[in-house]
Amino acid sequence: MRILLSAFAFSPGLGSEAGGAWRWALELSKTHDVVVVTDVSRRARVEPALAELNNPRLKVYYYRPSWVSRVPLNSKTAQLLFGQWQFGLLGFVRKLHRRQPFDLLHHLSYGVFRQASWLGFIEGPKFVFGPVGGGEDAPWRLKKSFPWGEKVREAARATVNWLAVRNPLWHWAISKADLVIARTPETKARLPVAVQQRTFIAQETGAPHLAIQRAAPWEHGQPLELLFAGRLLGLKGVHFAVRAVALLRRKGLAARLTVIGSGPMLPHLQALALDLDVSDQICFVSHLPQSELFDRYAKAHIFVFPSLRDAGGNVVQEALAAGLPVVCLNMGGPPSFVNASCGVLVEARAGNEDQLVENFAKGIESVASSNEHWQMLHQGALARAAELTWELQIGRIQARIKELFNE
Repeated sequence: MRILLSAFAFSPGLGSEAGGAWRWALELSKTHDVVVVTDVSRRARVEPALAELNNPRLKVYYYRPSWVSRVPLNSKTAQLLFGQWQFGLLGFVRKLHRRQPFDLLHHLSYGVFRQASWLGFIEGPKFVFGPVGGGEDAPWRLKKSFPWGEKVREAARATVNWLAVRNPLWHWAISKADLVIARTPETKARLPVAVQQRTFIAQETGAPHLAIQRAAPWEHGQPLELLFAGRLLGLKGVHFAVRAVALLRRKGLAARLTVIGSGPMLPHLQALALDLDVSDQICFVSHLPQSELFDRYAKAHIFVFPSLRDAGGNVVQEALAAGLPVVCLNMGGPPSFVNASCGVLVEARAGNEDQLVENFAKGIESVASSNEHWQMLHQGALARAAELTWELQIGRIQARIKELFNE
């Protein structure tokens, strides 16, 4: 099969969407001829890796519409550039298709439901959209403690989502998809009813099984090392983890939290740790390269992920691969990876912030109830990671796509 992957974010050696799209290309090119179209800004990282691979079944084209060719790619311009890239991509791919026809057009990144691809208007090949997220959200009662800037960010996102599903052009574009893959039930529910009938739920990322050093055993009585990794935004809920550490301290459980990442919430989190008198138990570390982050997993005992609305959660899968029990909220994408065999899913929707923090602290306590229980969850995490490898995750989605050609 000849496949075109639309991947605005695409790069080796990175996490998140760019690294995920790279892994998709590698997996698919084992059995198919794969052409990736990505943004021109990715060339410097991609070309050396392609040369090293020397894979004749994988080809990459770099594209950027001429009218935004001089706009730099950064956190402030990314969404603007992606929207223009999506719009101009239709003509670019149509030319490639005329030159050498594709059997399948598959949009991968950015994977957000509200930013529909126009590739479904190309006649002939099947068109798959996703996996996409972005439909996840949390009740506003769980955002009361957000700083003002984070509240504005959440309100703006909610507004954009509301407008997107009322945009007739969005409805038109997404109706052209032969198959839509949603990361979560919340995102699927945002889609038009007719489109939901050809939507299935799956995560596109995989755990790096056997690629991460295993966590050292925890012994009852030693300080409990907690770890969080991710962008420091209000939605990540790190302030709930800081408050949980303070609550555990009052209960007599010694726990230390390492927070790896950067973002606008950092000053707020540092001030909160000071106010709660747990500054000596909270360590803030700037963003680390993936290899160094992997080393940190092996030094922790529990991975905490109190995110309110992540569609996926690559770091959760990485933690499981290290054998770390995970304590996370029963919201968004993490429940796709975490179950009672490898961690704790904390119920959060029914209560307020104080109840969430109390439940989160109880979840941490339960993991550390005994050496035997930690070991059981440790082994469960390794087993769960083995079920979530890239090969298996992509294989499940490819099996569903294959059904399109047999219908």
